[in-house]
Amino acid sequence: MLKRTLYLAGISLPGLLTGLAVPALAQDGVAEIIVTAQKRAENLQDVPIAVSAYSSEALEARGATGLTALFQSPPPGVVMQPFAGSQSMLIVDMRGVTNADPGQGTVELGTAVYIDDVYLGRAQGMGAELVDPERIEILRGPQGTLFGRNAEGGAIRIVTKKPTGIFGGDGKVTIGNFDQRRYEAHLNLPEIAGFSIKLDYLNSSHGGWTKNGPRVARIARQDDFGTFDGEGYRASVRWQPTSAITVDYAYDHSVTKDTRDYNVLVRPPLIDPNGRTILPLATLTGARPLTDRIDRRTDTAWTSLYNAPFRTESSGHMLQTGWELSDALTLRSITAFRKTDEEGANQLGGAFSLTKFPAARSASILFPRLGGTSLGIDPATPIWGISGVTSYNKVKQKQESQEFQLVGSLPEIEFFLGAYYFHEKVQDTRQTLLSIVYTDPTFTQALGVNPFSVGSAGAGLNSQSAESTSYAGFAQATWSPDFADNRLHLTGGLRYTDDKKTFDRTMSNGVSTAIIGAPFRERRWDPAFTIAYDITDNINIYGRYAQAYRAGGVSVRSPLFKPFGAEVNKSFEIGLKSDLIERRLRVNAALFENRIHNRQITSQLDPTGDPAITDTLNAAGVTRIRGGELEIVAAPTRGLQVSATYAYLHGKRPGSYFIIDPNAELRIQSLPKHAVTLAIDYSLPVGIGDLAFHGDYAVASDTPGTGRVAFGAFAYDIRRDVANARIALQNVEMGPAKWRLALFAKNIFDTAYPVFTAPGANAVLSPPRTYGVELGASF
Repeated sequence: MLKRTLYLAGISLPGLLTGLAVPALAQDGVAEIIVTAQKRAENLQDVPIAVSAYSSEALEARGATGLTALFQSPPPGVVMQPFAGSQSMLIVDMRGVTNADPGQGTVELGTAVYIDDVYLGRAQGMGAELVDPERIEILRGPQGTLFGRNAEGGAIRIVTKKPTGIFGGDGKVTIGNFDQRRYEAHLNLPEIAGFSIKLDYLNSSHGGWTKNGPRVARIARQDDFGTFDGEGYRASVRWQPTSAITVDYAYDHSVTKDTRDYNVLVRPPLIDPNGRTILPLATLTGARPLTDRIDRRTDTAWTSLYNAPFRTESSGHMLQTGWELSDALTLRSITAFRKTDEEGANQLGGAFSLTKFPAARSASILFPRLGGTSLGIDPATPIWGISGVTSYNKVKQKQESQEFQLVGSLPEIEFFLGAYYFHEKVQDTRQTLLSIVYTDPTFTQALGVNPFSVGSAGAGLNSQSAESTSYAGFAQATWSPDFADNRLHLTGGLRYTDDKKTFDRTMSNGVSTAIIGAPFRERRWDPAFTIAYDITDNINIYGRYAQAYRAGGVSVRSPLFKPFGAEVNKSFEIGLKSDLIERRLRVNAALFENRIHNRQITSQLDPTGDPAITDTLNAAGVTRIRGGELEIVAAPTRGLQVSATYAYLHGKRPGSYFIIDPNAELRIQSLPKHAVTLAIDYSLPVGIGDLAFHGDYAVASDTPGTGRVAFGAFAYDIRRDVANARIALQNVEMGPAKWRLALFAKNIFDTAYPVFTAPGANAVLSPPRTYGVELGASF
């Protein structure tokens, strides 16, 4: 029992978790990793769940500063992609549980993301850079018992470093190409009267990946594509009035501004991969020059375009209390309040929607919107067509949550009891605008102008709100009987959830309305069962059944505000975890089958015209996802570690897919058949310090990046093919500080491939090669 559970309350033993991330290269063999994936601290190898964990040192070696930095080489079975080219909103898909449109305020995500055990209800800001993470844990497979609603595909846990009470700090400055600038500082203050304080600050920015054409005075805002500018701070306080009580409080605030990446438009092949003839697309009839390529980044936009950054502001309060009632019983409370506001317009650059007029019309028929009171051209200018979709949206969200946990240990039983409350309000406002006019009948004279609507100033403007309230009670227990020498571990868990969501549309196509969407209500039980056996002290096998669900809702893009129901994943998994050859070789493997019932499918109703018109519905029957995952880590000699992962994924759609939408192919997106990552870390002393090298390479099969493609249309697949490297001279003692100097390069070979796609032969490409130098010091 002591082998499997190292301690009961991670928040009450400050010294342990802050010392977890021992650099693997500083010792012989593969380092032990402690995680809290089951709400208690355990050796990663003893947890009967497929978990990948990244320590702060591992993140530092990769140069990873947030979830966005992991999307190019994620763990096996996981696909991360930037939604519509955003750098602050990620699509996180696990084992075939996908998110077609995570930006909506009235739908839920399929993967739950937590920061210090506080659930993040919205995708906005999820890709924001982290502030001093202790580790990141990625739990694959349904986590409905312990993590509840929306952990259908899995859960991501971000654990931040806590105050130490010892005076010290760390800081670094990074400078690189594309005007990269990053300034980061962390300061621990000495403990005073039982109070320890930690302060964190971060400022990060870079220029655009694609220039936005020649600068012209008629456009009110003309930022480059793919820019980023973010600033944030965090203050955390730890109070220990007694040895048995620990109270942690934290407040964080961040503001990011980013422009979406450039949408290339590339002529598709005449015949699609399934042998069907592709019909001509409206945007491929001569209006936009087809100079883009799918395997090379576009340096400069094809014309000058209105482009302004999205502004995302996030803040939150968190209060955690841990009380050790006895050596074997701990009570915890987690209270949180968070809010997120995002507003901006995504410039799609003519990749969608070309409308031709039979005769010239005056520009006075257009209604200026975001750029001010004027399009930037004479209202009498004759125009022959309009294009340049600019998708405006504003999302305001607030959430409160409260969780109680009782963690206990008996001679043969470990148990966990919990109660949870979550409340969220979201306001979602959006409008599809245009920003290109054509002044000649041959459509060769394109003018980028300030965004406008057609018909009225409010044409296409929709606004809706959603309110969610969720109550849950849950329990899990593990029995390790003495008669089996505590090698057999039987785990059972059960969660009851009472989930309610209400919806209200207050604006429809620019007209005030009062449409009440059908409420979502779900009262359900989600069980989990695991049988695990320790073949030896270092070889464990397990079998697991788990269930989780994603709440239903109403699509903000639905013309009729039609509701859809919950999606449920029932999963079977067997796995092996092993440390071999005196812990110089770690091999973990898992085989699974997900049975996804009533899958939520988002369909574009007019993919070649207005991509913003969509609806979400449930596909009857079972979508089956089968796969295998393999993780290998080897440390053959002191200072050297090599690792490799492999994932195989295969999906089978029920016949209802074809009934739902007989005019299109409905696909399972983000499901690469094969995915491989390779990494090497090497460190050696060089007299004045240590020289450390890290390199990684990730490749994956092509896989659909969008869930619906109309027959006769075309959508490119997303891909993965990227290599990164970093070399650092570290632990150089100069005065009271230890210094480090690092050189890094990401996407070393400047490989271009689609990372986000939509119907219409357009795509957002992978980030270009970036490189730079980093100078840091700690004391």
